Amino acid sequence: MVNKAVAALRKLLTLPLIRPEQRDVINNTHLSLGYIYYELGYYPEAMAHFRRINSDHEIFPHALLASSWAAIKQNDFQTAVITLNELIKNYDEDEFVEEARFLLGQCYLQMGFYDFAFKEYDYISQRYPEANNIVERVVELQIGLREQEQAMEKLKIQLLMLEAKLLTKINLDKAVPKYIKDEHNRLSRQQDQLIENIVTERKLFEEASNNIELMQKEIERKESRKHWHAYAEYGKARALFLKGMPK
Repeated sequence: MVNKAVAALRKLLTLPLIRPEQRDVINNTHLSLGYIYYELGYYPEAMAHFRRINSDHEIFPHALLASSWAAIKQNDFQTAVITLNELIKNYDEDEFVEEARFLLGQCYLQMGFYDFAFKEYDYISQRYPEANNIVERVVELQIGLREQEQAMEKLKIQLLMLEAKLLTKINLDKAVPKYIKDEHNRLSRQQDQLIENIVTERKLFEEASNNIELMQKEIERKESRKHWHAYAEYGKARALFLKGMPK
């Protein structure tokens, strides 16, 4: 099964690049192949695909992080430090900055740069202090998420009702005799208004859906951040311990 998937993905890379949108397919194919090779333990092959992803593409930060992991798996900490620093420099506010800085600290530990390691761990501790009470913030987000879901359900019902009314008006237009001009015009105006209302409701529905998706991602991020403070504190303690060890 894996071999077939790899073969299919590699075949995509041989296709001629004709349209601009194919660039997205090529970049995502390299990312997918990189992940597959990584999971199979073929780390050099994985890194080769991650490096083929264009630096201006939206998935490039994912490629940098994955390439760093592949380098660490090969004990190539120097290469990992380079890619992780590039990731942090250009995407410091992105979703995986905590993981990147923690990995950077681990690399510095392995290389014997204990002060640098401590600095990275301390950055995580300072940025995501335990006192922020992440659990309460997650609960608040979950409450907001439920409210958004309820609002979306109401919008869905309103949208269905508007669409049903529109169908009724359309059928009624066909049934109205031609000589009733005034009535016909009135129904036409109502139909136009219904269409406008449906478009507006659809926009609201899409906005609510997007808000729910964003809130779900934020919940996942905040859930994961509950652990980064503890990881960072452990890393700081280990860096200090190793620094104080007699050489």
